[in-house]
Amino acid sequence: MSDRLVSALLRLYPEEFRERFGPQIEADLYHPDTNVAFALFDIFRTALYHRVTSPGPYVWLAATAAAAFIVTVSGTVTLQGASRLLQTKLDSDTQLYVLLFLAVFLVLLSVLFLAINWLQKCSKSKA
Repeated sequence: MSDRLVSALLRLYPEEFRERFGPQIEADLYHPDTNVAFALFDIFRTALYHRVTSPGPYVWLAATAAAAFIVTVSGTVTLQGASRLLQTKLDSDTQLYVLLFLAVFLVLLSVLFLAINWLQKCSKSKA
């Protein structure tokens, strides 16, 4: 594995993590018994995890992107499932829209609470 690739992979980690564990990660990558594909995936996965959970200016961006993704996926599933399952049981379109609004509102509210909890934990870990 090239030194440039290793240094690029290590740059994905936060600086304090890199300083502490960088030599160990490099030693593991250069070990002859290392599965390179699995090691690359594992480094990328853990680097993203450490970036997202460490406090920094990108925490707001990550929280917003995660919340938007969760709301989009859950809202789509909720809308498709509710319209397919409950359309015949409801008397009017208004009842269906109220039900769909409440389902999406609950998803948004839960994502908001999760984001607030996550941001509080990130800010406490910085102090």
